[in-house]
Amino acid sequence: MKRLLAAVLAMIMLLLGCGKETAAPIPVRALDAFTDFGSFTAGKAAEDEEARALVAAALDCYPESLLHQLGPVEIMLAAHLTGEDNFSHGSYAGFSRKTADGWQIVLDVDACTAGTVHHELAHILDTILTEAGVLTESDWLSLCPSSFTWGDANWEDYPDFFCDPYAMQNMQEDRARVFEDAMQLGPGVYEDSPALWLKLELFSRAIRAHFDTADWPAKTPWEEALD
Repeated sequence: MKRLLAAVLAMIMLLLGCGKETAAPIPVRALDAFTDFGSFTAGKAAEDEEARALVAAALDCYPESLLHQLGPVEIMLAAHLTGEDNFSHGSYAGFSRKTADGWQIVLDVDACTAGTVHHELAHILDTILTEAGVLTESDWLSLCPSSFTWGDANWEDYPDFFCDPYAMQNMQEDRARVFEDAMQLGPGVYEDSPALWLKLELFSRAIRAHFDTADWPAKTPWEEALD
């Protein structure tokens, strides 16, 4: 059954225009032992072809050269992903972190979706762009309501500015949720939400400004979401 589901998922992504013939240049492995990552812990995961197919299909949505330019990235499939109490705002479908050697993304095979992969890659992009100075706090805050305070506001008061309550935790989650929805929902996702459209446009422009885009398509999937 899992083989069939994996094949169906891969075919759907191909029909959506995200598939390529070559595998994305990011290794994926199953965690082979309980691991303490500090803020999160994760258990050993059995080989899961469905999860691997999901990750591969999500990665195929990105220009291959972009994935290379991120530096070394490793994706680990895990089980029973849990976090500290102060990280209790979420389902623990995955997390990403910067390491001495590059980047790690850990995904819970029982909870992650393609959206989780896009969300965690957005965090990596965010860190690279902010450290390079092409994506600034002031530029992002100019697209948020002046009365808003991170982590201390009701989403019902600002539904036009944020994707959901989780996006209001901090600037990094806001960017990741905007990018995730763009990748998941495609063209027109923010046609009725001008502030969110502007956030995606700012993030997209920063990506173009920083990375070598010589062999990229005229529009990437996240840029197509601006149509």
